[in-house]
Amino acid sequence: MLGENQTMTFKSILRGVTLGAILVVMTACQTTLSGGPDTRAQKTPLDVVQQTLFESAREAELANNYEQAAAVYGRLFERRYNDPAVLAAFIRNMRYSGRSREITSYVEDKTQHLLGDATVKFEFAKALLSAGRKDESLQVLSKVATLMPNNWQVYSATGVTLDALERYQQASQAYARALQVSPNNPVVLNNLAMSLAMSGKLAEATKTLERAAGIDRQHPHIRQNLALLYAIDGKIERARALAAMDLDLGELETNLSFYRRFEKGPK
Repeated sequence: MLGENQTMTFKSILRGVTLGAILVVMTACQTTLSGGPDTRAQKTPLDVVQQTLFESAREAELANNYEQAAAVYGRLFERRYNDPAVLAAFIRNMRYSGRSREITSYVEDKTQHLLGDATVKFEFAKALLSAGRKDESLQVLSKVATLMPNNWQVYSATGVTLDALERYQQASQAYARALQVSPNNPVVLNNLAMSLAMSGKLAEATKTLERAAGIDRQHPHIRQNLALLYAIDGKIERARALAAMDLDLGELETNLSFYRRFEKGPK
């Protein structure tokens, strides 16, 4: 375990990298779109125009064009004002496009009638966190957990929110609950590892992240987080080798210039 001064420096390093860069949380908690909106919550099925809007929005989201997806989901929601699936997708893409404050205000002012839906409430909670409203996000997530008690993503998101509040012990408990629901989940293990790192438990964090990287070899984000931990522990060559698996030469050199700050280990 790091000393107090080392812990504070280490936390500032991770904060500098930003939580969004080291935690796989907010993307991991998204609802996967494998078909059209759940029309069971809507009295009328999709008409031709609505189906066209939905397909356009889905294609934009899959292409990571979140601003366009948000705009189209917003237009679709105007036509399907009682459809929670469309609202959830609208909230999600507004958050992805950096407009969390705007969408949380919109939900509070205009769509209270759908906040009883678990998926809408979950997306709203994540948008609250993204908007910097951490305590409110945690309150909403506690309600979501009662509606979705077997959803690991809810507990992982709760852990992320607790990390943002620097309540690391409680965050670890939330991640443990997520792992009970979804054992060996690499996303949860990644988030747990970075939580441990932010609390100063570098050795335990590295071991946990090595486990996650071994489970999911297709996830570059996890490897890059592990490279960061190696670098902070002064293991620059190991960090370099791992980073080189996913980065082009320019990106690798940028990362190495950052890693070299830690060649003598964490201060």
